[in-house]
Amino acid sequence: MINIRSGTRVLSLILGVIFLLTACTVSNNSPSNVKSNETTDREKIILSCVAFNYDEVNNPVAKEKMNELGYDVEVVVLEDATTMNEAVLNGDINASLHQHKPWMDAYNKSKDKDVFMLTPYIHYNVFGMYSDKYKTVEELPDGATLTIPQDSSNMARALLLLEQQGLIKLQEGVAIPTTLDIIENPKNLVFNEIHVHQVVSSLPDVDAICCAKMFMVSNNISLDKEICTSDDLEDFGVGFVINPDRKNEPWVDALIKAYTSDGMRDEINNIFKGCYVPGF
Repeated sequence: MINIRSGTRVLSLILGVIFLLTACTVSNNSPSNVKSNETTDREKIILSCVAFNYDEVNNPVAKEKMNELGYDVEVVVLEDATTMNEAVLNGDINASLHQHKPWMDAYNKSKDKDVFMLTPYIHYNVFGMYSDKYKTVEELPDGATLTIPQDSSNMARALLLLEQQGLIKLQEGVAIPTTLDIIENPKNLVFNEIHVHQVVSSLPDVDAICCAKMFMVSNNISLDKEICTSDDLEDFGVGFVINPDRKNEPWVDALIKAYTSDGMRDEINNIFKGCYVPGF
């Protein structure tokens, strides 16, 4: 025979367990937990840059806007544009920001690739001539040695700058000139052609160098060494580079909106001290 008092205790225990289970279910569906789940629903976007423009790509102004639009941004620093392009094409990253359009076009042509640059551009790279020894173009002596980048797009930019300054004359109609296209060299300039990232280090050893202003700023070299700058900014826009197969994905529009705001224009001007000019 079952003792009534004992049975009542058992029933109370059962009801207590049911109450606890119900409370846990309600707690797991509380507003705070639902909000947490919504947060993890944001898509992750991986962007790359070089160390110099990390503060631009990882900028809180742009990243907060990306969050509002439904994306979490992770930024990775890679060594150079070639590595970035390979990562974009392989799907390891969504987009990169470093190379200018002519460099990307030369890469695509030489590698038979098709990486794609988004517009509007995020910034333009200022390019100039710099010297430890001379203050003006006119002071450069006969037989002066100039270091210029050896890659096709930056070499062309250097030679076009020298032509603008009246130091050389190039063959007409050549879109991407090399030193072989120089038809007049009245000062008998000697050209030292090296990798673009090594140009600045040669500054003490030559009469002048030609390079993007960003290399001077990133190496903490005084800008009073600037002799002149080029007037070709609009031909050398820098935009996010992506795999062309992804250009219609929703995150692409969000990326452009986030990085071309009025706030980002102010950030670019503040961070780069004139070596980058906003492109929007």
